[in-house]
Amino acid sequence: MKCFLLKLLPGGMAALFSLLLFVGLNGVCSAETEALEQLLDLLRQNGAISQEQAGKIKTTLAKDRKALADREQAVAKREKALLQREQAIKEKAASRPLGQESIAQEVNKPPDSPVPEEKISANTAKAGIEKSKQKVSETNKESSLEAVFDNGFYLRSREKDLFELRIGTLLQVDYRYFNYDSDIDPAKNKFDIRRARLLLTGDLYRRFFYKFQYQFQGAGSRRLLDAYVDTRVLPFISFRVGQFKEPFSLEQYTSDRNIPFAERSMGFFLTPWRDVGLMAHASFWKDRIYYGVGIFNGDGLDDTVGGDSDSPEFTGRIVYAPFRNMGFPLWHGFQVGGSYSYAKADRNNVKVDVRTGGLTTFFNVNSAAKFNIIRDVNARTRYGAEMAWAYGPLLLWGEYINLQFSDVKTSDAQFDINLKDYYGALTWMITGEKPTLKGGKIQAIRPLQNLWQGGWGALGLAFRYDHFDGGDSAYEYLIEPGNSVREATAYTIALNWYLNPYVRLLLNATRTNFDRPLLIEKDSLTGEAITSDREDVITGRFQLQF
Repeated sequence: MKCFLLKLLPGGMAALFSLLLFVGLNGVCSAETEALEQLLDLLRQNGAISQEQAGKIKTTLAKDRKALADREQAVAKREKALLQREQAIKEKAASRPLGQESIAQEVNKPPDSPVPEEKISANTAKAGIEKSKQKVSETNKESSLEAVFDNGFYLRSREKDLFELRIGTLLQVDYRYFNYDSDIDPAKNKFDIRRARLLLTGDLYRRFFYKFQYQFQGAGSRRLLDAYVDTRVLPFISFRVGQFKEPFSLEQYTSDRNIPFAERSMGFFLTPWRDVGLMAHASFWKDRIYYGVGIFNGDGLDDTVGGDSDSPEFTGRIVYAPFRNMGFPLWHGFQVGGSYSYAKADRNNVKVDVRTGGLTTFFNVNSAAKFNIIRDVNARTRYGAEMAWAYGPLLLWGEYINLQFSDVKTSDAQFDINLKDYYGALTWMITGEKPTLKGGKIQAIRPLQNLWQGGWGALGLAFRYDHFDGGDSAYEYLIEPGNSVREATAYTIALNWYLNPYVRLLLNATRTNFDRPLLIEKDSLTGEAITSDREDVITGRFQLQF
């Protein structure tokens, strides 16, 4: 270009303009061309160059600027390709260590859309390669574990599918306010840590799933709730061994954190809960069938039933969703199920403790000696039937639960105990979220829009009707009149506000009507019995979970 310009200039002006042109071209490289164009105009005005010469020089400068812009664009594309390749190398390094040979192969591999090498500075390409090598080297020097948060804190091995540990928690802080039809001590109205739990779950090689859950505060106080290992051997069968929930009842099997009410129904106290044992279970046939069947000690959690069972307990549950994944949107979320449990319980296992929504015990059998049960019962049998239907923002479900003790013998009589409960419940997500059923459980609600992130969270309304019947025999022979009643009917309404997937506020109101006056407490001064034929309780709850 300089040779071309020198031919255009006359005499002694050539040397001067060569110097100016050299400075101007360096300015082109730095995008400073405006001064050079002004200088050309000045030279033209002074007659040093003609209008034609100035125009040719400006045209040449424009072509140079375009060529430079093309080179800069090519370099930018090359750098982008290098960054993408670098990210891919890092992802591979997270799943498996890369040797030096592999690193070189990855780094020197051409990009998917190669940029012509003639348009790229060799120094720029070399610098990009060296940067990629340095990044890969740094990645390989990092720890073999990574920490992430995804609905819980996770520690994961960088080697794919090797090890994973999730740390979770559940905290429920309640305030309960009672309104009896009698003069009850207001000290019952108080704050309470309903549940405070630490949860550890994870897997090994994606084949063995484990869970440990410890309760620091709540019903039963400090104790180990879950401790088991689970493994799938075939698509339609997994085995679980340790301490865990027995497969019985939709409500019982659903997590405390996902129940839309402050407390479960009265029928929950008739079901088995957690025990030590072995279970086979699975969901298969596109989630249309869920089953669980197991053998357990029959003693309950931490031997809470009162003594060692003479024989194991056999418990099973099956759930059938006939229209799931079959193209029937209306009935996609419909399912029915049944549960059964059997054990030859000893006399100390004749124990029942049924409570209201305010956790007041209204039906209690917990001592063989107290009621003069003189021998082991023939059998402890539980039956359960359930139905659930989820459609859009609605979830409708209900259950019937029956608990029987056969051939209970006291010094005065021999009889059967037959306890039963049934309930129906409805949940409506006002903000449009869709409740779901999966794996025999009610799943968690995840707001469409979280609070403070463009929305107000999720709002849901729930209602439940619940009726308990203790039967004639138990009321006549095994409970103390006044301390227990035969029948109770409860009405519950609950408002749930899910601020985000981890925080929920709950306002719950329950009225429980008794078929006869129930002893609530005794006057501390006079010893006079204070009774009531109903209980009204309002529960407010703050829940944190992840």
